[in-house]
Amino acid sequence: MHEFFENKHFPQEEEGRLQDLWEQNGINAFDLDSPAQVYSIDTPPPTVSGNMHIGHIFSYTQAEVLARYKRMQGLNVFYPFGFDDNGLPTERLVEKQIGHKANEFTREEFTDKCLEITEGYRRKFKELWRSLGLSVDWRYEYSTISPEVRRTSQASFLSLLKQGNAVRVDSPTLWCPECGTAVAQAEVDDKELSSSFHTIKFTLEDGCSVNIATTRPELLPACVAVFVHPEDERYKNLIGKNITTPLGDTVKIIADDAVSINKGTGVVMCCSYGDEQDMKWIKEHHLPEKVIIGKDGRMVDSGIDEINGASCNKARAIIIDKLKTSGDLIDSIPIKHDVGVHERCGTPIEIIPIAQWFIKIMEMRDKLIARADEIKWHPPYMKERYLQWVSNLKWDWAISRQRYYGVPIPVWYSKKTGEIIFPDESQLPVDPHAELPLNMPAEHTADDIIADSDVLDTWATSSLTPQINAGCGQNADLHNRVYPMDLRPQAHDIIRTWALYTIVMSELHEQSAPWSNIMISGHVLARKGEKLSKSKGAGGKGPESPEELIAKYSADAVRYWACGASLGKDVVFDENEILKGKKLITKLWNAAKFSIGNLEDFDPTKDMVAESDMEPTDQWLLLRIREVADLMNSTFEKYEVGSGRQEFENFFWKDFCDNYLEMVKTRLRSPELIEGGEKKKRSAQTALYLGLKAVLQFIAPYMPHVSDGIYQHYYKKYEPESSLHKTKYPQGMEGVDGSEHESLRFGMNNFITLIGNIRRIRTTERIAFSTESETLEIYGPTKILESLKPFIDDIKGFSKAKNIQFIEGESFDVKIIQ
Repeated sequence: MHEFFENKHFPQEEEGRLQDLWEQNGINAFDLDSPAQVYSIDTPPPTVSGNMHIGHIFSYTQAEVLARYKRMQGLNVFYPFGFDDNGLPTERLVEKQIGHKANEFTREEFTDKCLEITEGYRRKFKELWRSLGLSVDWRYEYSTISPEVRRTSQASFLSLLKQGNAVRVDSPTLWCPECGTAVAQAEVDDKELSSSFHTIKFTLEDGCSVNIATTRPELLPACVAVFVHPEDERYKNLIGKNITTPLGDTVKIIADDAVSINKGTGVVMCCSYGDEQDMKWIKEHHLPEKVIIGKDGRMVDSGIDEINGASCNKARAIIIDKLKTSGDLIDSIPIKHDVGVHERCGTPIEIIPIAQWFIKIMEMRDKLIARADEIKWHPPYMKERYLQWVSNLKWDWAISRQRYYGVPIPVWYSKKTGEIIFPDESQLPVDPHAELPLNMPAEHTADDIIADSDVLDTWATSSLTPQINAGCGQNADLHNRVYPMDLRPQAHDIIRTWALYTIVMSELHEQSAPWSNIMISGHVLARKGEKLSKSKGAGGKGPESPEELIAKYSADAVRYWACGASLGKDVVFDENEILKGKKLITKLWNAAKFSIGNLEDFDPTKDMVAESDMEPTDQWLLLRIREVADLMNSTFEKYEVGSGRQEFENFFWKDFCDNYLEMVKTRLRSPELIEGGEKKKRSAQTALYLGLKAVLQFIAPYMPHVSDGIYQHYYKKYEPESSLHKTKYPQGMEGVDGSEHESLRFGMNNFITLIGNIRRIRTTERIAFSTESETLEIYGPTKILESLKPFIDDIKGFSKAKNIQFIEGESFDVKIIQ
């Protein structure tokens, strides 16, 4: 036997050697000139915002298994990879790492620091993906801050601007005071927070009072109206009258159907701005606007000196004290309620009037819903999440961000006229702060224009990954081959962002769906059910880092764990599942060592036996391979890689190892004990050669290292392909008349039952499995006994019986006669 197989275990260092081999031989390379059908994958670029955790391995591996499977189907797989290293998440990482805020530097200085730090993270990320065995084509690597991608992003923005689909609007905007930037609706999470429901007395013109309940009394200085429901009998007579706040401001009482009669007191104060309803009322009823919260989340121009400059929480406490003193606070009831917070930092969102750039998505909701019907959603129920989000959209997509690091918004403004000045296309990518427009308006100098100070939302760039992957608009041949993409893999939490925004961009730029399939993964949870984050790694609440787990168990064992869950489901991390993967690797290794050890005198170029001439046990193995191929193909077509893994294990552990290998040991090792033994040995060797190869092919997408390692050290000298991953995936039952095999299936099922009975008797009667017996008596109906007779050589070999007696009876049973 080859010395490689003398190792007790599959050598883990082989993983790195094989990864080098795959890259050197272009095993994962996309061939633009190949006529083969293309399968293109819109791989999610991981955000460069800290070290990766095991949750990233979970979702990326599931999609990568599909890539390997599609290659083995003969498809020309386009599998690029990128890094999302621009925008707020990266900026916050750099601020944390250097211990300073971005605004402490010039834009150029801070950008240089971001580029330096993110380059280190990109290298580290790439090393991790490579060590995992990700079969991406690194020739198509991209970064969302690279010049090519910045050009694509800016060209997209300018195109939408000229179409009228991107607009600059001075209006109330969702704002994060901590991050100092506008945010989109999709970046706001609901978080349950403790608060109080304060009931406050407002005074009518006749001296009577009306009570209003609110959780935000600090907004009293911005109260511009009071609303009641037009059908609320308690307040109908007050509609149109004036009412005075405890701070002395007099406002109108207005009727509106949006008021909930049964919530609070049924009377609502409208402030600029407490929530989206305030926005609607102020716009619909043409109410004045009082802005009392600044961009930093502190109170401004409130008319109350004590709260100016205070945080909202501090201002709330001060106002409550004043209301207590004045006798206008009726009561305060502690509550817990959902508050909109920024997903990045957890800070409660404010609504602040400020000019922002928006993409008009509200008017295209019907188109976005229709595009969803053109995409196959895996699992299907994830489509409903998308549809619900689109149906409940309340805002256009805010795409400008008041930050330093990112893709600059590529426009200038005339100080004289206010008009927007566009760059020439040849200038892209352009930094308006460092460059002047080539198309300078008449009678304008550099002093007459000002650059837009914002950057684009990072989603405005990453939503273009299909176009970026397809050559950034610079490679028509590539675009035509790979677009629309075949697959978008992603997690369920970014359906409302990455999935939606990519569909938006594809609709606006391509008038098509961006992909034909979307594969939605779940999250990995820490033991307490918390979603893993970059802070919950080694030394925190979560598991060890991916690098540590790969070093400890091997990439294949970690990949095995990643493919165990049902698609779309969250899972609690369990290291025992990785141990199961390690156990499977050991079993594969031992099965390969046994098989190859019994093929030393077998030359597949000369000694192969035709299937029709094989022994029935061997024919059954090839039949099972076809059946399992159909099962595996079915699960892959549904993108259920977890189900595929289970189908493989059922076949490998039970059919191949527990049954087939045990059935044919005597024919392989002692053919002289069997009449015509040499021919029957060749039959077993043929099936073993083909069977082990199929086992390796089945598991190859999941465990690419151990499977190809075995192939390289044995099969490669006989097979035309340089790697197992270039071989054709096992074929199913198509073209095979399954009815012809019913008698074979029936006989083998009885043989397997017989094996179970023999094992049971030897165990209960404490007969060693190596001990020979004089006679094996098999009882049963004639049909069962006749079905077993073709297997008599293997029955003898397995049972260690010198003689076999078939005895008719009502029940199927067996006796061992010593």
